[in-house]
Amino acid sequence: MHQLISDFPNEILHAIDIGNSAIHTEATTPIREVIISGLGGSGIGGSLVSSLLSDSLTVPVIVNKGYFLPAFTGPQSLVVISSYSGNTEETLHAMEMAMQRKAKIVCITSGGRVATTARANNLDLIIIPSGRPPRASLGYSLTQLLFVFAYHGIADANAIEELKTAANFLTSHQDEIKKQCFALAELLKDQRPVLYSDDKLEPVAIRWKQQLNENAKMLCWHNVYPELNHNELVGWRNSEPKISLIFLLHGDEFERIKLRMKLNEQIFRQHTDHIHHIEAMGHNFMEKVMYLIHFGDWLSYYLAEMRGYDPMEIDVLNQLKDDLSKAL
Repeated sequence: MHQLISDFPNEILHAIDIGNSAIHTEATTPIREVIISGLGGSGIGGSLVSSLLSDSLTVPVIVNKGYFLPAFTGPQSLVVISSYSGNTEETLHAMEMAMQRKAKIVCITSGGRVATTARANNLDLIIIPSGRPPRASLGYSLTQLLFVFAYHGIADANAIEELKTAANFLTSHQDEIKKQCFALAELLKDQRPVLYSDDKLEPVAIRWKQQLNENAKMLCWHNVYPELNHNELVGWRNSEPKISLIFLLHGDEFERIKLRMKLNEQIFRQHTDHIHHIEAMGHNFMEKVMYLIHFGDWLSYYLAEMRGYDPMEIDVLNQLKDDLSKAL
């Protein structure tokens, strides 16, 4: 896992090469909405792209993380099937529905049944390298989504160049990121992380949660402003010495959000002494998001190491998949 995380910037650059050579076909009808169907490490790219491109999207984007597609899915829908293994049960079910409803389908996978089905039905297919954990392949899936959006005129193609610049930015700051993550991991190794951000960074917070779950074997939760001020804030009532609250910040939060965070922190400090602020580095939102993702990945790795866990091991998930396959 150490090498996979270290190679994240190069993974992005390789993914751009793949995107430049991928074959896309035109939709036969105008695209009315985009539905990205994928789960876990294969699905988080959709959430990130919808946030990164929110200011330039020309149609609604929905991220589907279940078996079923919305009832409105049809010939004017662009459905992106994102399954790293190509064998994700839920995503395969959604893919069948997309074909039945004659949606425009693009598949992003390393192989498996998704690739086989795509080839048999002449669907757009982008193959990414196999042999990696899905959570360590975010650079590949996210990058291909940017190419799909650009090809179909759904968002500004400049995002691809921004991503390339962001990859080089991460390379130049990687040693600094690792140093900060190691120090923070020392403070978090016996704590329960709670992640707070504004709604624009919610996909980043989810990515952090997923990485802490799978790599570090830690439970945690996340919430976003302003929603958490309408419910979760009331839950801060008792002393919580085992909770470490982490604010994920991009620096351009809406002024009223900044005020809410400031006022809330006064409340949180009555219940925990463990509050950390992780401020993104970068010249634009793309760089800041990639910085925070890389930061969270390294943090999860060091936490796994300090807690005595193998960050690659996901035995309980594999057992669940085996049990589900036996029940078919």
